[in-house]
Parts: sequence; C-alpha cells; structure tokens
Amino acid sequence: MLFQRHSPSHQTAEKQLAHRLATHVVLVSLAVGLAMSLLANYLDLLGSKRFFRSTIQQVIQTNGQTAARAAYNLNADLAGEVAQGLLEYNTIIDVTILDDRYNVLSSQIKEVPGKKNWLIQQMFGGLHHFEIELRTLDDPEVKAGYLQVIANPAEIAGTFLNRAFAEMAFQLIQSLLVAAILSLVYYHLLVRPLLGISTALANADPDKPKETRLKVPLRNEGDELYVLAQSGNRLLDCIATRGTERDRAEDALRKSAETLEERIAERTAELEKQFLAAQAANRAKQEFLASMSHEIRTPMTAVMGLADLLLENHLVPENQEKVEKIKEATQSLLVIINDILDLSKIEAGKFELEQIDFEFRPEIRKTLEIIEARAAEKNLSLELNIAPDVPEGLHGDPTRLRQILINLLGNAVKFTHQGGIELEITRGSSPHPVEAQEQNKKQTINQTEDKSTKDGPDPIWLMLRVSDSGIGIPVHILPELFNEFTQADASISRQYEGTGLGLAISHRLAEHMGGSITVESTVGEGSTFTVKLPLAPVTSPLAKINPAPATAYQTRRPLRILVVDDNRLNQRIISSIMEKYGHSITLANDGQEAVELISSFAGLNSAERNHPRSRPEEQADTTATFELCPELILMDVRMPVMSGPEATRAIRKLDHEMSHIPIVALTADAMEDHVVEYLEAGMNAFVAKPIDHLKLLQVINQVMAAEIHQPVPAPLNDTLAKPALSSAD
Repeated sequence: MLFQRHSPSHQTAEKQLAHRLATHVVLVSLAVGLAMSLLANYLDLLGSKRFFRSTIQQVIQTNGQTAARAAYNLNADLAGEVAQGLLEYNTIIDVTILDDRYNVLSSQIKEVPGKKNWLIQQMFGGLHHFEIELRTLDDPEVKAGYLQVIANPAEIAGTFLNRAFAEMAFQLIQSLLVAAILSLVYYHLLVRPLLGISTALANADPDKPKETRLKVPLRNEGDELYVLAQSGNRLLDCIATRGTERDRAEDALRKSAETLEERIAERTAELEKQFLAAQAANRAKQEFLASMSHEIRTPMTAVMGLADLLLENHLVPENQEKVEKIKEATQSLLVIINDILDLSKIEAGKFELEQIDFEFRPEIRKTLEIIEARAAEKNLSLELNIAPDVPEGLHGDPTRLRQILINLLGNAVKFTHQGGIELEITRGSSPHPVEAQEQNKKQTINQTEDKSTKDGPDPIWLMLRVSDSGIGIPVHILPELFNEFTQADASISRQYEGTGLGLAISHRLAEHMGGSITVESTVGEGSTFTVKLPLAPVTSPLAKINPAPATAYQTRRPLRILVVDDNRLNQRIISSIMEKYGHSITLANDGQEAVELISSFAGLNSAERNHPRSRPEEQADTTATFELCPELILMDVRMPVMSGPEATRAIRKLDHEMSHIPIVALTADAMEDHVVEYLEAGMNAFVAKPIDHLKLLQVINQVMAAEIHQPVPAPLNDTLAKPALSSAD
C-alpha cells in the first residue's frame, strides 16, 4: 500500500470540519453581537449623560427666578424654600443659594444612602456641580446672587446599567440563535456533501482507483462541490492510466540509484579533498602570518628597545629627534602588522571584542592627541565637537573605537594639504527596522555574544563624522573604497604611500561592533566619513569607570628574574628594563638551559637555594655568578634546542615546589591560537613584543599576585588644551 487510509469517522471532534465551522460561527456571532451591544450601550450612555445634565439644567432654570428674588431681597426663608424644593428631585443632593457677595442665604444637603459605585464613577464621572448667576426679571443686568447645585447621577446610572445588561443579554441570546441556524444551514449545504466526498476518498483503494466514484447530492449539481467531485473522478482515472508509467519510472530510478551512490561517493571524496586542501591552505596562511609577525617583531623589539635606551641617555636635541623618528617609524610598521593580523582574525571568525565600561570623552581626546602632532606638522586645524547629550560613560570596546578613529583621522591628515579636519560626535537615532535587522544579523555572526549588552538596556547609537578639506575621492572609487589593499589609483599609492588596509579594517571593525561606515566625497573639496556604532550605557557608577592608567611605577620589592631568550640583543634590552626597576637578572640562552638551571635549584635544599653560589662552568658564557633562586621567569617562545612551551612543560613536571614558579611568555608571535597554546603549556601570562614595559610591569604584578610595582600618579597637565585642538564639547 502506498498510503494509510484514514476514515473521517476516526477523526476527533476538534478536527472535524463541522465542529470547527460551528465553533467559528458561534464565536463570530458572539463577537459581532457583543460588539453591536457595546456600541448600542455606548450610544445609550452618551444619551443618558446628556439627558441627566439637561434635566438638571432645566430644573435649575425653572427655579432660578425664585432663587434670584430671594437672593436679591436677601430673603433667607424664601431661599430655604427654593433649596428644599430642589432637593425634592432624586438626583439633586446639595443646594446652596448665595447673594451677590457670596454670603450664604441657604445651604441644604440631602444624605445619599449607599456606597460609591466604581463603575458609576468611571462612566458618569461622579458628582456633577452646577452654578448659575441669579438675575431678576425686573432688572436682568443686576447680579442678584448665585445658585450652586450638586447632582448625583447614581439613580440614572443604575437605570442605565440595568438596561445595558438586559440589552447585552438579549443581543448575545439573539447571536447564539443566529449562529445555530447558520451552522445547520452550512452543515446541510457544505459539510455533509464534503463528508461524503472525503469518506469515499478515504476508503478508496489506490491499487484500484477506477472502482472509486465521488458523488454529491443532486441539489449540488453545477456548483463548486459538483466540480470538486468531477475533478476527483478525473484524477482517479489519471492515476489509473499512469500506473504503468509509474512502474516504468520506478525501474529506471532503481537503475539510476545504483550508479548514483557511486557518483555521490566520488563527489564526497572530491569535496573532502578540497576541504582538507582549504584547511591546509588556511593553516599555512595562519602559520605564515605567525612567522611573519615573529620575524618582523623580533628586530622591531630590538629597534624600539635600543631607541628607548638611547632616549634615556639625554641626547642632544638633534640626535634625540632622530631617535624619536626611528621609534615612530617602527611604531607605524607595528600598526601595519597589527592591521594584517586583525584582518586575518576577522576572516577566520576568531576576532573578539572587549566589553568594558569606559569614559567616552577622555578616550576621544587621547585619540586626537595621537593625530594632533601630525596635523600640526602640516599646519592643519583639528577640531572636536561632541554634542552635550552624548553620555559621559559607555560600555563597549574603547580600543577598537580608537582604532577606527585613528585610521579615519590619519587618512584625513594624510590627504589634506590645507584647511583642517573636524571630528563631530552626536547621538543618533536607531536604524530603520530593515537596516537594524541586517546589522543584528552581522553582529550575531561576527561577534561573540555579550550577555551584558544582549540582555541589557537598549544601545545608544553614536554618529562619528570625520570631515576634511582634502583632495576628495572620485565617485567610481567609492564602491571599492573599503576593500582590502585598495587606494584611489597607483599615483595615490606612490604619492601618499600606505597599504590600503586602514579603511578595510575600520569597516570590518564597525560591522563587527554592529555598526556601519559610509562616505561622502567631492573631488577637490574633501570627504566625510560617518561611523554609526551602538554602545551600551554604563553598568557601574561613572566615578568607578576605568581609572587613569599609571604612566610610571616604582618597585616595592626587587625580584630575582630569569630571562630566557636566544637573542643576545633582546636579553640586553629586557635586562635593562628590569634592572632599571631594581631587579636582579640571570640569563639563559634557550629553553634547555633554563630547564637545567631550574632543575639544579630543585635539587638543592632550602638553605642552599636562598644563598649565593657559583654558576656551573657550562653556563659561564651568559653570566659569571648566579645569585639566588629565581622568583620569576621571562621566557621567549621560539628558541633553538628547546622552545619556550616545551621548557615550560618540563618545568611544570618537576616534582618540586620550583615547578610552580611564575612564567611569563615574551613573544613576537601574538596569534590567538598560539597564545592559547602557551597558556595550555603552563605559562601564566604573555606580553607581546615589542615590549611595552608598563604592560610588562602590570603582568608581573598579576602573576606574582602582589603589588611588586606600585603605580606613581602622573602629574596633572594641560595636554588636552593644546592650540591645534579645539573642542566645542
């Protein structure tokens, strides 16, 4: 059998068409009846309220002349009679008659039995106050006094409610009767014929379709049900005639399936080879980037380290400027390397954003300070305008925000010869729903989920506009401007240099943060780049956000440090940095030498480890004496004989307390996969080369679990108010 038969009699009541049709008819009838009843009651309510107020006003007008005469003659008795007469009306509960100077001639109140009804209060508004000026017929221009009346709509409201409930009940009963009649009509005209057709189809034998005939009552001949039955009969006939064709097709399909499995296996093997080749290519790319980073950062470490050492020697101004230029050029090269690595991380889907609270305005001003010197060299103005409604504190990744702005501002300075650059920051509105959906999709794909922003308050959208008066960008270049390694043309690349990575990185970072970058430009007039980013509000008080980092440290306790590096120049630089802070240094040329040295200390007793001793002759090439047992190891990663991770694993396997010595990796390979490998090998932390000595001091405090280096507060300065930087914040 090709399918299982399902008789309509086996259906549950909820699934039957008659039941569902009757249910919907009843519900629709009740809904319409209820709606009509509510509309009628609403119109009745409006009429009742108008009738109530008009009745009270007529009563007041009818007794107005008598009250006016009493007020004009200051006749308290007559005024009392008028008030008593007004209180005869059931709805009036308070009457006050005053003369023209607001002196009370008569004030009478009728006690109202019962409690206040909330429904009456909502529909009729509670007690109604009326006041008219009293004027006599003899002299209508003279004000005789005032008549004040308070009326209670409770009686007329009760009458209205009784009438409304009766009307609603009648309407609902009427709706149910109509629904019942309609259900019966629909059943006889539609449901019963359909039931006959469905029963015939359910009992049909698929192997003998011609034996099944669909019939409808004679009264349905020519209507839609008749057409349905005839169409079903033709379909059954078609099924019967095509049975042979089906059998032939099944035979052909069976033969094709036998060969299809072979083709699928071949294609699967081919795709697997391509996948493995792509994986190998990606690994090769990552290894190449790691090797390139290591091979370039290693000499850069030496260049920047030697530059720092030279700058500490108080050079003459001319030589100091040259050394500073060397350091700036090396830092520019480091920026290019970092851009390439960031781009590789984003493409590999391994790029993660930092999520912290930070003070927005100081971060922006520090960013401008980096660009300010370059703008001043070209006599360009650099203006900052921050709207007052931009919050002081935000939650997000300040480092990547600065990276985007530095790329955009750096390009603006590079391509501007006169005039200036302006950074304008305003608070924008949420994007269009379609645009927001696309941005959320990109952020979900590219960004690791951050629970604080996902489940927190709505983001704050910032608009950051970088405008310049530079050379501008041709229109045909704009669509490809954010592609990697793209510049306007070859002449631009030759004249202004650059890798074409800055805008591509900024564009990828903005999308990764859930935002976007757009550009508007006119050749010869300048360009405007607009960055739109969502940043969350701060999650902690502003006073606790990101205290200013220390710019100097003092050593509270000197350490005994073992420096492991196969590069003699790097050994000298690291030693100089550490000795400047009072630490004693021991050198090792590779991981094997470091392991042997630590093993030798592990073999000593406690007294021997804490007293000076002579260093073995086989290690006399690095230093002549060995002071005390090292408390910290600064270890390079890529070394001959034994690498840093291998040496770390060997030290951690020692059956001695020396196996727990803190180890910090000093590596020119800062790829995330490799950093994870270092930490898994047992290293406690890592610092990337070229070495930022402030970062190194902070990491040493961290791994030693003590404040070895105490921050020295930087003196207050006025660097944010330099002439080249104007702020309209």
